[in-house]
Amino acid sequence: MDLLKSMAVFIEVVDQGSMTAAAVRFELTPQMVGMHIKGLEQQFGTQFLHRTTRQLVLTEAGKLFYQHCQQVLGLIDETRQVINQLHIEAKGLLRLSAPATFGSRVIAPSLGVFRQLHPGVEVDLFLTDSVMDLQADEVEVAIRIGSLQDLSLVARPLGRYRMVIAASPDYLNTQGMPLHPEELANHQCLGFRLKQSQRHWHFQRGEEKVSVRIDDCISINNGEALRQAALAGAGVIMQPEVLLQQDFAQGTLIPLLTDFTIPNRPINMVYRQDRFASAKLKAIIDFGLQHWIV
Repeated sequence: MDLLKSMAVFIEVVDQGSMTAAAVRFELTPQMVGMHIKGLEQQFGTQFLHRTTRQLVLTEAGKLFYQHCQQVLGLIDETRQVINQLHIEAKGLLRLSAPATFGSRVIAPSLGVFRQLHPGVEVDLFLTDSVMDLQADEVEVAIRIGSLQDLSLVARPLGRYRMVIAASPDYLNTQGMPLHPEELANHQCLGFRLKQSQRHWHFQRGEEKVSVRIDDCISINNGEALRQAALAGAGVIMQPEVLLQQDFAQGTLIPLLTDFTIPNRPINMVYRQDRFASAKLKAIIDFGLQHWIV
């Protein structure tokens, strides 16, 4: 028999002082109530109740068992209420993962607004350009750029990750403005390095496609660091538009080769499929679809 149900029946028998009353409460026959009690006594190898024609009397073991049944069932009921509350109210720790540039430029500035809407949620944003394993790393939501490898994850599109070429006015004043991608071979190019990343920059203008090998004089595995190097006049960079928009507006960096397009990649917010998704997970998904579209 179901141990928890038998424990609940046992408590009701003791509280009511009657198997018949307990049977009515659980919509059982008195005989079935007796079987629940007998099953408990057999399972624990001791007698819990002395039965007389007039009353039921707890044995010493029965009194101890009654107390523990109350504690166990009370804890289960409290746990059920806590879990149910997670699906009603957004609260608790929420772990996010995102590429460094997208996370710092798009997600981080919006987290204050999210916390105003959901003050019960604590946000842990982990920025990395490596792909994290959602289950192993205990991440609930991740931002992925490019094609998705794990098709078991739910993916919600956030737009396209557009790349641009740029350099500082000081650099261009001394080295000149490249008018065609092939001219980049004569420029100081700053490369992004993550593991075995490609050393070619690709461009397209109408039917014309150009692939330029970049012998980068400086390589850095962080977009913000590359931006700082470019601002200081170190050379030409290819970085996400979202990273350089403010520099373009202020004139501290100049977009180059704007008549060419650079292949962009999809951005997706991914998370594990969960029929019983928590309120905090639903909250961040809805928020991201409103605030993280690029």
